[in-house]
Amino acid sequence: MTANRQKLLAQLHIAKKDMALADESYRALLHRVTGKSSAREMSDAQIGRVLAEFSALGWKKGRFKKYAASAHPDVRKVFALWGSLKDHLDCKGSRAGLRRFVENMVGVSDPNFLDGKQTQQVIEALKAMQRRYGVG
Repeated sequence: MTANRQKLLAQLHIAKKDMALADESYRALLHRVTGKSSAREMSDAQIGRVLAEFSALGWKKGRFKKYAASAHPDVRKVFALWGSLKDHLDCKGSRAGLRRFVENMVGVSDPNFLDGKQTQQVIEALKAMQRRYGVG
């Protein structure tokens, strides 16, 4: 496999992750654009067409920034608990999904702004979700 092909496949999988596509939705998009349901079966040109389709759907290469870890251990625990639930959540464990969850629960727009009591409320709610889904 050439370095260029590896780069294209990596971009394709990053786009899938950034767009939070379920596997069946991703494969349907591949099939719609190229007639193939696996990136491995595609030519470089076909992968390019799929990436163009992702762009048309709103994906921007490099748009999603990485966030630094919080200085507060309890807030890092919130992120870790949320990440452990990603396979069971519609938002696939995204940061935006966590922000919505925290805002709906305690009225704070970002987990980094939680005070001690609010952090514990969120942690306990996430632990309850883990028990319900049999995670952790």
